Amino acid sequence: MKKIVLISIALLSYSVYSQEEKKEYKKDEKQVYICNSMKSERYHYKKDCRAIQKCQDTIVKILLKKARNIYGRTVCGFETHVESSSRSKN
Repeated sequence: MKKIVLISIALLSYSVYSQEEKKEYKKDEKQVYICNSMKSERYHYKKDCRAIQKCQDTIVKILLKKARNIYGRTVCGFETHVESSSRSKN
């Protein structure tokens, strides 16, 4: 009986730790919005950015890293101040 209790406590502890670790990972990953169009070239920090409002396809929320590295997107010209202010904080 003691073994079952100890194993249960160990599994519960690991589960809680894993959940906290996942939250930390997600917190560090910045998400942005892109227009899911073949012609689109920019990513946006705000879904209500005036440039992305012209999107005639779906607006998708993705990781910044993915927008840059996989889709080859660059920051929207209307939102360059957001990117430069976040760099100065680091």
